[in-house]
Amino acid sequence: MAKKTSILGYLYLIGMALVVAGCFLPLSSHFGGNLKGVTAVSRIGEGGTLSIGAILALAGAAAGLVLCFIPVKNAKLLKLCAVLVSVAGGLYVVANTNGKALKFAASLTASHFGIGFYVIVIGWVLALAGWVLHKN
Repeated sequence: MAKKTSILGYLYLIGMALVVAGCFLPLSSHFGGNLKGVTAVSRIGEGGTLSIGAILALAGAAAGLVLCFIPVKNAKLLKLCAVLVSVAGGLYVVANTNGKALKFAASLTASHFGIGFYVIVIGWVLALAGWVLHKN
């Protein structure tokens, strides 16, 4: 008899795929144009903090996707680390974009966020939920 696999087993994979996809979508129009995560990564030569956070967010999500397909020892712990690195990169971008995180968060309204921002946040939530609900 074949094993039934529920959607809960794929939540982490779906979440991390959404984070990677969200990096290719417009994140915000607030930062002078249609900023995308991959655009920020390509600006690494300019030495901006935005590119460092974008690299962490994208690399963490990509590592999480790879861990879904490659069997490794302590995969559950490594998947958690991948999600945390991705979230830390996103928080680093938010904290350093306008100098002070609280002032930045208070000044933004929902109209300044692009679809990529929402896709990334939904991806993080799904990935964390998938990690918590996974039985291994």
